[in-house]
Amino acid sequence: MSQVYADFDIVFVGGEFDSTHRQVLMSSASQPSYRRDHRFLLACVTAGRLAKANPELHILLVEQGPNNYQEPNVVTPALFLSHQAPGSKTTIFWKGNKSDALNGRSPIVSTGRILGGGSRYTRPSASDFDDWKTEGWRSNDMIPLLRKMETYHLAPGRETHGYEGPLNVSYSDKENFPAVAQAYLEVAQKRGVPLVQDKQDLNTGHGCQRWAKWIDPATGVRQDAAHRYIHPLCNNKRLQVMTATKVVRVLFEGTKATGIEVVADKDTEEDANQTPYIINARKLVVVSAGALGSPVVLQRSGVGEAERLKKLGIQVVSDLPVGSTYEDHNLVLTPYHVPDDTETIDPIMYQDAAFLEEAQAQFAQGKGALATNWIDAGSKLRPTPKELEEIGPAFAPVWKSYFESKPDKPVMLQALSEGWLGPRDILPYKEAHMIIIGNYTGYARHVYITSTDPYTAPDFETGFLDKQADVDVQIWAYKQAREIARRLPQYRGEFAPLHPKFPEDSAARCVKLDGPPDVDNVKDIVYTPEDNKAIEAYLRQFIETTWHSVGTVLMKPREQGGCVDARLNVYGTQNLKVADLSIIPGNVGANTNSTALVTGEKAAVIIAEDLGLKLD
Repeated sequence: MSQVYADFDIVFVGGEFDSTHRQVLMSSASQPSYRRDHRFLLACVTAGRLAKANPELHILLVEQGPNNYQEPNVVTPALFLSHQAPGSKTTIFWKGNKSDALNGRSPIVSTGRILGGGSRYTRPSASDFDDWKTEGWRSNDMIPLLRKMETYHLAPGRETHGYEGPLNVSYSDKENFPAVAQAYLEVAQKRGVPLVQDKQDLNTGHGCQRWAKWIDPATGVRQDAAHRYIHPLCNNKRLQVMTATKVVRVLFEGTKATGIEVVADKDTEEDANQTPYIINARKLVVVSAGALGSPVVLQRSGVGEAERLKKLGIQVVSDLPVGSTYEDHNLVLTPYHVPDDTETIDPIMYQDAAFLEEAQAQFAQGKGALATNWIDAGSKLRPTPKELEEIGPAFAPVWKSYFESKPDKPVMLQALSEGWLGPRDILPYKEAHMIIIGNYTGYARHVYITSTDPYTAPDFETGFLDKQADVDVQIWAYKQAREIARRLPQYRGEFAPLHPKFPEDSAARCVKLDGPPDVDNVKDIVYTPEDNKAIEAYLRQFIETTWHSVGTVLMKPREQGGCVDARLNVYGTQNLKVADLSIIPGNVGANTNSTALVTGEKAAVIIAEDLGLKLD
């Protein structure tokens, strides 16, 4: 029998906002860990704003993972990849269904179990917001909130940027701009990609620039929502967090949400006590468990497609298409050899003791190799008319309907990462000098529960490369990235195991150089139909997630397949809202961290209005 644990005004379920490289710190608990200590204050933008507006509000955030306060792997930008290693205990790995489009592979989409977010500063286009066609959520509504949340250190007086917000945006250590990143920008310009002053102004859809980051330029510390919105409120004892806890379902009286049922998280501790606990919510339950977590919590609660729920013996509270519209971006990493003297993240990844000792000393001053994520340059790309013809007819209607009349929308994002990001057992340290150029686009499918057991994996269909248009645009993107790489002075050839297997007599076959290329005389590779087939086969073997899951609990009119209204209320219920990236009705042409943060700011505004509160 469930025990009543406590009563609160507002209960947040999950507490996370989806983002690039979310990070988790696990704890041990045999029962739900109920903490008042500030070290366990894990929360999101929304809860922080509300708690600051009314310190008397009794707010609880329920979180699977524990405290991230001042944890080195969270606050140190260069350590982000430690959370993505296979078998990592700081990450949830969602296994997708096997797909013929991926050569029978089961794609893996990883998410974290903590508040915070990533270090990649990439904002959506204005038209991304406008395409949602939702009152109160258009670009003119969201830009003031984007400004509110940031302190922009790159240049003064930019109209779409803020200068007094909690999250710092900078280049971190200004002087630490690797030569290969500088060369990337020079080559991109020669390839027709203009160098722009502000790639994140919400209007630029084609251009290259040095990559800004969520990093405090004074300290070199990574900026995340927990440290910037919640930990400063550690003296507010009415803002609390329950850690190492899994939410089973939202509880209802009729259609009114009254609280949640939770158990200790077995993924944190295998023998955790599974006695369920009830937490009552006097005013509001806010489901904020992410684009994969929120739909499965709602479905277990009776909010979802009625026929699916009935088959599982779940009483239907509201018949809604929850989980039927999953979207993501996808990533292909193409590595290239570079000489030994190239500045890369490799000494950190390979745990070079002497290098790390010096880097730690520099990081104490807010500088050096640990004060960056080693992703220092990138581009937003739109194809030329000639390239559109080369991409092929399958992509033409997508271009016509989605991109052609909206020049602020990139078709592809490209990033340069200085260093080998793959498993260390593939290459020994001295051979691991790589640059990675990644590209991504978007896909859509579904996530449905298959059991009332919260530990049972869902039916998760990613849709990666199901459509030929997606394949064709990725083929174009591979070629674009490779032509830039071949013109870098540091280029020494492709790392063949992670490139297409071209025919031996193909002009596109991988090479290994002993010295720098003659960059002024490099000619574009002419790809044959057989080469294109090789690239397609490569994509189907290696395409993966970019950790940008969205859109599973859509904010749309109910008659158009929506699950929540413009004020985040779940249709057919009372006192229940959803506030995370599951609500956005269409992915954005960017990494999703900025969109997640501004969604949190908007949710705070909405809830404050509902409660009659005034935000700062």
